[in-house]
Parts: sequence; C-alpha cells; structure tokens
Amino acid sequence: MGRLWRPRAFELLPWLPTVAGVVVLAGLLVFALVSLRPDPERRGLPSAPVGTPPFLAGPSVPDAGAPTPDAATPAPSATAEATLASPRRPSPDLPPPATPATQPAPPPAPTQPPAELTGRYRTVQTFEGGFIGEVLVTNSGTAGRTWTVRLRFPSTIGPMRTFWVENAPQATLKQEGDVFAFTGSAPVGPGASVALRFQFDRTTSVTTPLTCTVNGTACA
Repeated sequence: MGRLWRPRAFELLPWLPTVAGVVVLAGLLVFALVSLRPDPERRGLPSAPVGTPPFLAGPSVPDAGAPTPDAATPAPSATAEATLASPRRPSPDLPPPATPATQPAPPPAPTQPPAELTGRYRTVQTFEGGFIGEVLVTNSGTAGRTWTVRLRFPSTIGPMRTFWVENAPQATLKQEGDVFAFTGSAPVGPGASVALRFQFDRTTSVTTPLTCTVNGTACA
C-alpha cells in the first residue's frame, strides 16, 4: 500500500495522438501570434500603393496643371508668316534694273526707182485685113536713153508689112521667134518722146499684142 502508482506504458499509447495534436496546435498558435505582431520599426513607413494591372488601366489623362507641347509652344502668327513669305525689297542705293531696249524695226525693202523710159501702146488705124499700131516711148529722166521695144502678137496677127519711127532716126528690127525687137538708133532725150509705128496683117478683129515692153518695163 505504501508504493506509488505508475501507469504502464501500454496504457499511455491511446493518448499519444491526442497529445501530439495538442502540441501541434499550440505551436501553430504561438507562430501565428509572433507573425501577426506589428514590427515597431515598420510603423512609420508608408504602405506601398497597390498598382493597377496594365490590362485594367484606362487611357492616361494628362495633368491639367502640366503644360502640353502644343500649349507650351506658341503657334507662329499670320503676320510672321507673311513677313517671311514677302520678297526682299531692293535697296534704294542700288540702281533699278535696266529695261531691255526694243529691237529696231527692220528697214523697209528698197523700192525700185520708177523706170525712166516708159511705153504706151495704141491702135492708130484699122482697115480690112490689117491695122497700124504704135508704141510711144517717153524718157522721164534727166539724161538721154537708148531704147528697145519688144512685141509679141497672137497667131491671128501677121505678117508685119512695115515699121518706122515718127520724126526721128529709124530703128532696127530683130525677130526672136514670135517676138519682134525694135531698137532705136538714137537715144531719147530727157523729157522727150518718140513714136514707133508698125503695120500688120490680121485675120480677126484683134489688134493688141500679147506682150509689150520698153527696156524690160511693161507698156501701159
């Protein structure tokens, strides 16, 4: 009766899981108390802001107080643009640009002087089967001139019967094909005239030549 009672080892085995669970729970409780206790060194530090994920962030809005590039840089005024676009005026000290001189008009073509020897044809007389014609040669110059009259008649006129010069030395005749060339043997004085006459046969009423010239100038 005097000995102490000691439990046997096999009698404690059913209680081992319970004791182990209590010990684990006690350890977890102590760990939780230590972890949740505030650190005195971190009390004064501000908490870091929680950032918004990039895919949730909306479009950024510039601060109203911060100047934007467009507002900070003034746009050039219309006066400044007009000043830059306007050309520089020439200095008053510089001479004005020379005006190109107009080209002078070309001189007119020289006109041929009027012929000094002229001729006028006329029919002096007509008769059955023939006629008498005349070329009046006039010298409008200031010196004596020799002369040559050339006549060409149509085929209905001819042959020529005779020719003569009124009141002057007689002319010579040279026939060149169907052209009759009469050359005076004496010059015509200034302001004077000589009459060359000729007689032709004819088969029609035509009495005028096809061509008539005096020294190359057509007769009137």
